[in-house]
Amino acid sequence: MSDLEKILSLISTGKRFLITSHENPDGDAIGSMLAIGLGLEKIGKEIIYYNKDGVPLLLRFLPHSEKVISSLDDVHVGFDATFVVDCTDTSRVGVKFEDFKNRGRCGVTILIDHHQTSKPSADLYILNPSASATGMIIYSLLKTLSLRLGSGQALKITPDVAMNLYTSILVDTGSFRYSNTIPEAFEIAAELVELGASPWEISQALYESESIGKLKLLGCVLPTLEVTEDGRIASVVVNRDMFKATGTSKEDTEGFVNFPRCINGVDVAVLFREEEPSENGSRWKISLRSKGSVNVAQIGERFGGGGHERAAGCTISGTLAEAKRLLFSAIKEVLQ
Repeated sequence: MSDLEKILSLISTGKRFLITSHENPDGDAIGSMLAIGLGLEKIGKEIIYYNKDGVPLLLRFLPHSEKVISSLDDVHVGFDATFVVDCTDTSRVGVKFEDFKNRGRCGVTILIDHHQTSKPSADLYILNPSASATGMIIYSLLKTLSLRLGSGQALKITPDVAMNLYTSILVDTGSFRYSNTIPEAFEIAAELVELGASPWEISQALYESESIGKLKLLGCVLPTLEVTEDGRIASVVVNRDMFKATGTSKEDTEGFVNFPRCINGVDVAVLFREEEPSENGSRWKISLRSKGSVNVAQIGERFGGGGHERAAGCTISGTLAEAKRLLFSAIKEVLQ
């Protein structure tokens, strides 16, 4: 029996499911979580949605996003299965989730993702690196599940589900601009619009609802722009002092890495974002973007992270100078 068949069987027989995704969630993560959960709720399943960082302010327009909890401390009953969407390693959900899982509370772990990886960690998988977004995989799963259930218990993709899925695809394709945008992404997006997704409402919420604080933060970040002598690597920095001065948070850095990426001749763009320090000192969250000639997922994996060929991330401990030295050295190796 294939993993897909086992997953469909678990959905059919199970009653209680946990749905989660990676820390610092984006539109694909939250949209995919909500879409599959809302679909399962329609057929009578009990769903708990969890993300350690909650739902970013930018994504709280998504239908039913208020259902996502950020702590498992009050969850005392186990689950038949747990869906981990938009990440290939359950450790990316967070330490507290790993502890919850290790205590046998998650049931069967099911991983659904479109990222490339060499180390998936779950009991069952649906992995499709050719998909533009995890939301596309969720859409296919929901349609397959609907057909399997038959007319007696039909699972309908409601407008709320469609809104979440359309958002996941729109975000991970860069509004259908990125090279991962395959024909099927347009086809599914069109179907989702027919099912009730509103492109205008979603685009307005994502791209025309920025806070004044975020723009002030961008004003602090752009002067940190650095470009290597050969013009192939560009970077910007966000530190904690900038957050304090502008009254912003890490959520407000969404999209900032695209500014160095848009420079003519740049192959790899980097955003260094200062995190809360650990016992070992400073930590920097790294966002990597490539225009196509460099597989930044492989670079991210060298530092314990990962992602897509053209969009990846990792975390490096040390001073900013040390983080830059280590990361730029790795990028330059690939460029050479």
